[in-house]
This record gives sequence, C-alpha cells and structure tokens, in this order.
Amino acid sequence: MPINAVWQYDYIDHYRLDEDIIDRYLKEKWGNYKYHVKLSGDKYRFWVPRKLKKEEQDALIKRRKPKT
Repeated sequence: MPINAVWQYDYIDHYRLDEDIIDRYLKEKWGNYKYHVKLSGDKYRFWVPRKLKKEEQDALIKRRKPKT
C-alpha cells in the first residue's frame, strides 16, 4: 500500500455479505487495519486506501454466503 494513499470510503451491495466477510477480504488485501465496515442502507461502507477495482469487487462478491 502506498505511504501517501488517501483513505476514502467505498461501498458494496449487502446481498449475502456481512461485516466479517468484507473485513477479512480487506485484511487479506491490505493488512491488519481498521476498515470501519458498517451497513449503510442497502450497502456496506468501508474505509480503504483506494476504491476497489472491478476485479476486486468481483472477488469479494464471490465470497457471499450461500443461498439458504
């Protein structure tokens, strides 16, 4: 992660995701930081050094909980 990264909020749809899944993904990607993952309306909001790229969003979506 660049030292001069400007941290910002990013969002992802909440469908079959939870705070733990998102936090675990972000920690794997950028290390053990506090990402402030919170549900905001129908999306999860999280604090990251840059917005997720489309491929990263897709990788996170693949971690959704199975349908019940």
